[in-house]
Amino acid sequence: MIIAIPVVPMIGGIMTDDENEPVAMAECGVCRAVIPLDSKECPECDATFSGVSDVALGECGACKALVPLDSTRCSECGVVFVADDVVDILRKWVNDTGINIRKLFDRFDENSDGMIDSGELKRGLLSLNLADLPPTQIDRLIQEIDRDENGLIDLDEFDKILKGEDDDVENEVVEEAEESKEESSAKPMGFSDNVLNRVMKKHGIEDREAFIAHASSFDDDDNGYLNDRELTNAAQAWGESSDESEEESDDEVQETEEVQETDEVQETEEDHSDEDDASEVAEDTEVEIEAEMDEEDFDIDEEEMESEEVQEIVSPLHILANMMDEHDISAQRFFNDLDKDGNGSISRTELISVIQEKYSDMINIEDVEGLIEKMDIDGDGMIDIMEFTESMESLDDHDDTLDEDAKPKEFPSPMQRRMMSKSWNDTVWPLIHTAFGIMIVLLLVNALLGPVDGSGGMVEYVAKDPTTIVMTDDGTILEEGSIYECDITYQEGECANSLTPLSGESSSMPKGFYLDGIMLLMMSIIGIVSSLFIHLIKAPAWRARAKAMKEHNEDKADAEEASSEGEELDGEDGEGEDDVDEEHDDDSEGDAEDDASEETDDDEIDIGSHVGLTFDDEEVFGTIIEFDDEEGTVTIKEDGSGDEVTGYQEDMFIE
Repeated sequence: MIIAIPVVPMIGGIMTDDENEPVAMAECGVCRAVIPLDSKECPECDATFSGVSDVALGECGACKALVPLDSTRCSECGVVFVADDVVDILRKWVNDTGINIRKLFDRFDENSDGMIDSGELKRGLLSLNLADLPPTQIDRLIQEIDRDENGLIDLDEFDKILKGEDDDVENEVVEEAEESKEESSAKPMGFSDNVLNRVMKKHGIEDREAFIAHASSFDDDDNGYLNDRELTNAAQAWGESSDESEEESDDEVQETEEVQETDEVQETEEDHSDEDDASEVAEDTEVEIEAEMDEEDFDIDEEEMESEEVQEIVSPLHILANMMDEHDISAQRFFNDLDKDGNGSISRTELISVIQEKYSDMINIEDVEGLIEKMDIDGDGMIDIMEFTESMESLDDHDDTLDEDAKPKEFPSPMQRRMMSKSWNDTVWPLIHTAFGIMIVLLLVNALLGPVDGSGGMVEYVAKDPTTIVMTDDGTILEEGSIYECDITYQEGECANSLTPLSGESSSMPKGFYLDGIMLLMMSIIGIVSSLFIHLIKAPAWRARAKAMKEHNEDKADAEEASSEGEELDGEDGEGEDDVDEEHDDDSEGDAEDDASEETDDDEIDIGSHVGLTFDDEEVFGTIIEFDDEEGTVTIKEDGSGDEVTGYQEDMFIE
């Protein structure tokens, strides 16, 4: 290392009174006093001078000797002067990125000869944007790293120079971390105003300053910045503490309301007993509706909690993709934004820097390591454009698959509607059962009876009449078990064959079960069992479920209507007795009108009337032949086919 010392510059000369010769004067580099140039020491500060040099000098950091500033080695002690800051920068860069030293060496070693020369070192440092050194400094750096003094750097030398001061670096890092932690504890907590306002609005928090003080204890990563997840956790904890106090106040309010309601009910019982019945019915209806609403709110809260849990386990790669979508930028442009040094690769340092600067409210710094692991395909500690693009494309494919799987299944589906419809019940299902049944019968006949004539085919001789002697063409007697051309006159079973288009040596074989027949028989049995199961079990269950869903929707609509009517009754309770009497009169008149209209409708619809009936989303028309008031059903004779169809009276309508 070179330490520069003050240089004694010459500032001019003056003439003395006694002599005509000029005396060269100079300025002391320590106290700035003007003294003769040939002085050995300064009379003002007692600084000593070793002499005058026209070359810029510097002091050796090892032996304190003066040497020229451009020296590469001390002439007294032989120490090599190196740009130490370049080594420190390179060492720090390796520690920050976590790159493997062997891979970095291979990156510098362009010709793959196992050695790094001065040109390769210079180009490698330039490619990393670490240093642009002149040739003399590059030579110095090589001399410092080159332990065997062969002018080249091998892997061992490269590894030693980068790991030589690991302990010092770790100590410095620990000290810096402690100092930064102390500074962060003293500084106010950072956060994004937009994220804070969104979280407070979502959880109904109004006291901003109190919430910020409360959220300061939720800085899980101790980075002095509250991100979206930490603010959400703080808001949930805030809500829990608020709920406890609200429950206490709610209990008091509820007790007060109960007392007031009790007093009102007692007063109403004394004055208007008829009004009590209506109010009790309305109150019961309100209680039921409030209970249903509470249950619905509970279900909604559970769904919100589940969605928040899903958001918390979203991978960093998904968050990165969401950031691109929100800012409406392409993968290439986003990659260029992350690649701050423009070397075509994203390092860990660059990624952390950009995320802290622009996207700290969307992604945690802890997730950066996982992000690099997912995108760094070749494992070199850097992410190039190909790795970045491939990761994004694979994420899109995965999301498309998840979207298809996550689509809600409609019930009943169009096919389910057809399967449980009346036309399928009356026509299609019986045809399907019949088809499978005919297939089974045909396969059994083919195997057991053998409908194909096998005369002339080579078969094993089985005598129809054991007493009959059969002679072959060559005059020999045919014995049991001998192979011969089948003759229906002598062969047991009269040469009956089974059709075997997919198995056997020919298209027909002696009657029996073969592989193709067995497979078709099994498929037919499975088919008829499945069709019967769907027709007789699944389809009725689907119809019952569809009807239950329809009734549920109707009940929900009735509950909403009752709720609105209950609110109207509450508003009318405050009016005078005259208004109540008028309402009773109006109600009685309305009831009388309704009863009259119902009687008129009943008179119009009777046995023999021609009506329509809604059955499984189909309309069937016919003549009424039977009523069942206990079950609430009606049976009609369908027009055209004459079939008797039974349905619910509520589904009946007049043409």
